[in-house]
Amino acid sequence: MARKGIVVGGAGGIGQAIVEAAIQAGDEVIVLDRGPGSCGHFVACDQSDPASVEKAFAAIDEAFAGASPDWMVATASISRRHGVLDADPATILELLKVNVLGTALVAQAAGRRMRDARGGTIVVITSIAAAQAWQNESFYCVTKAAQAALVQALAVELGPYGVRVNAVGPGPVDVTSRDMVSTRNDGQIMSDIIRRTPGRRLAAPHEIADVALFLTRTTWVNGQTLYVDGGYLASGMLE
Repeated sequence: MARKGIVVGGAGGIGQAIVEAAIQAGDEVIVLDRGPGSCGHFVACDQSDPASVEKAFAAIDEAFAGASPDWMVATASISRRHGVLDADPATILELLKVNVLGTALVAQAAGRRMRDARGGTIVVITSIAAAQAWQNESFYCVTKAAQAALVQALAVELGPYGVRVNAVGPGPVDVTSRDMVSTRNDGQIMSDIIRRTPGRRLAAPHEIADVALFLTRTTWVNGQTLYVDGGYLASGMLE
C-alpha cells in the first residue's frame, strides 16, 4: 500500500526534490505551498497563517479519505540579509512568523493526526545555521536553532504515541528559491564555502531528499538533527 505523505514547501528547491523522490518510490504525496509545483497533489497553504493551515489540513483529510498521513516533511523557510544590530523588528518578526510559527503550526496539525492514529513521522528541514552563526544572517540562524529545539520537544511529547520527529540540517545546496538569500553572485563567498567543504562542491537537492525520506522510514531515530553538509561543519582551520 502506498504511503501517504505531505511536503510543506514542496513546489520548489529541496521540497520539490523530496516530492519527486517520494513519488518515484510509490508514495502518494500532497504538496502544501503558496503556489503549485511540477508534481504532487497541490493544496494552497501559507504556513504562517493559522487559518490557511487549518483549511489546508481539512483538504488533506478529504484527499486522504480521513486517513492520517504516514509522514510529513516541512521544508518552507525564508532568509533575510542583515547585521545582528541592524535588523529591524519587522524583519525579525517575519523570520520568526514563517520559520518558527509556521513550522510549529504545520507540525501541530500533522502531529495531532498522527497521535490519534498512533503512528507517523515528521521531518523538519532546518540548516547547519542551527549550529553556527552566519554573518549578516543572524536571525535566520536563530530561527533554524528554534526549529531544531522544536523537533526535540515534539519527539519527546509524541514519542509515546508512536510518532517520531527528526530534522535534516543541510549545508550549502545548489538550489535557488524566491524566499532564500542567494550568495550565488558573490564569487568570494561561494569560493570560501566550496573550499571549506571537503567534497569541494555544493550538495544537490536530491542528496538532501534522500536523507529526509530515509528519516521517514527508519524506526528508531527520534529527536535528532542529522547534518547533511559534506563535512562542512567538521572543517576547522584550513591551510
